[in-house]
Amino acid sequence: MLQDKYLRQSDFSKSEFIEINAPIDKVYLVVETLNFEKSRIIYWLFKLRGIPVPESLTLKGLEKINFVKLETIPNKEIILGLIGQFWTPTGRLKKFKPEEFINFDDSTFAKATWNFELTESNDLKTRLNTETRIFCPTTKTKKKFKIYWTIIQPFSSWIRKEILRAIKNQAENN
Repeated sequence: MLQDKYLRQSDFSKSEFIEINAPIDKVYLVVETLNFEKSRIIYWLFKLRGIPVPESLTLKGLEKINFVKLETIPNKEIILGLIGQFWTPTGRLKKFKPEEFINFDDSTFAKATWNFELTESNDLKTRLNTETRIFCPTTKTKKKFKIYWTIIQPFSSWIRKEILRAIKNQAENN
């Protein structure tokens, strides 16, 4: 699991999963191309959550707002990273390279990972799990993030569930 490689220790986490009636390679392709431009719900949830809405709700669009693809294992897992002061109005998202994520150590910032992990149930069924983990390096950042997380977590969870439903719909109907 790439989550353990990039963020073994976390102070906050939340995961969701969905069963998809499609083979793992088809589901992976949908995850890899992550295109939610038609989802008004995801658009508005991003807005409510305070995440700048990228010009396109795709993986490339997310990368433009400082989400970084840390690593992929084809047909198994994709992991994104984000570094910021998420509790501030702008989020103060940092630009960084994938290889800088693990050793980033500015104690005034939190680190987050967001993965999509695929498990083959059988030849025609795939379990897709997504997990968000957040690490706060100090008690002060943890307290600030906890207030933010209490308010934002239901919306964050809703975003993940909507993304999973959209992936399921695209994989099963294309």
